Amino acid sequence: MTVEDPNSTDDGWPESTDADVAELADFYRYLAEAEFDGYCDLYAGLARSIADDEPVLERIAAMASTAKMLPILAFAAVHDLLLADPDAALAAAYRGDRGAPSDPWPLFRDFVVTRAAEVSDLVARRSIQTNEVGRSSVLLPAFTSVHRSFGLPLSLIELGPSAGLNLAFDRFGYTYDDGVGIGDAGATVQLRCEVRGPVRPPRGSAPPPVRSRVGIDLAPVDITDPDACRWLEACIWPRLTDRSHRLRAAIELARSDPPDLRTGNALEGLADLVRGSDPDTVVCVYATWVLAYFSRDERVRLGELLDELGAERPLALVTSEYPGIAPGVDRPSRDASGDGRLGASLVGLQRWSDGRRTGGPVAWCHAHGQWIEWFDPSTGETR
Repeated sequence: MTVEDPNSTDDGWPESTDADVAELADFYRYLAEAEFDGYCDLYAGLARSIADDEPVLERIAAMASTAKMLPILAFAAVHDLLLADPDAALAAAYRGDRGAPSDPWPLFRDFVVTRAAEVSDLVARRSIQTNEVGRSSVLLPAFTSVHRSFGLPLSLIELGPSAGLNLAFDRFGYTYDDGVGIGDAGATVQLRCEVRGPVRPPRGSAPPPVRSRVGIDLAPVDITDPDACRWLEACIWPRLTDRSHRLRAAIELARSDPPDLRTGNALEGLADLVRGSDPDTVVCVYATWVLAYFSRDERVRLGELLDELGAERPLALVTSEYPGIAPGVDRPSRDASGDGRLGASLVGLQRWSDGRRTGGPVAWCHAHGQWIEWFDPSTGETR
């Protein structure tokens, strides 16, 4: 936004209403409690400090609409600038270097104020691209269930694949803490997942067979572009070194066999992709933390489109989203247990056979695949 804009303040920042600022403060407090506490304590502390600092809130609120998940996007923008400038004092605090200030808030506040134009530019140009390969630990059981239901290889279509790293889920190694190991133990990408609850997720001795895989995204990430890959890493929360390491390993793996990513709107391109898939497969459409960025009308249209396509051929939809987001996946009466009650993602599994849709919610999970709590006995296994 330029200073000439009539809606701007004297210092060049567009005005934000009190309601915008109050809503943003509440969102930061919610994220601190539901998403960051005990997982990314750096962001938990910063989120609470931002929520209590009205001038900083006003600046961040002016950067973009909350529809862009602004708090997470603003954090990613700062992280990206720090990855590009590793000698910055705040970068040392983000890494947790020895001797770095124990309270990074003064450095963060100064950084956001003095480099606000750069942060705002990134927020305006970028979108959240958390291509978290840990989510494949949740996708694997759902894909296994789809394969078992239809007895056919999968034709995968990912909505909003980012760099498409999870399209290679069957090239990863998996270790679940209930004693199940799947895939190549020597794979460069190794995922670990905690299994909670009395129902075991459906898993076989190997990943289900995949005949084809393709993703459709408004702005797919080019894994040969260093700046684009740095943005992927910036979307990973600081000090979670395991996540950063497996992201880099997944990028290198994808470069050896680049995914088929199409640029376009999912609602406009999905039908052609489904209809062009091998007829001797079950098409498995999936989305992880993507549908939250669709409007309500777009989500309704997606459900209607899948009903149309499901009348033509075997079809499945796997989702992992906030409760109430995925079409056809209502919030179950059973909440996630323990520390998963706040911020858990809801896994949905729906199938279309002979034109009839069945299925719904089957599991709770951590948004980044740290744990899974399968609760649907019809698709899981009792311990």
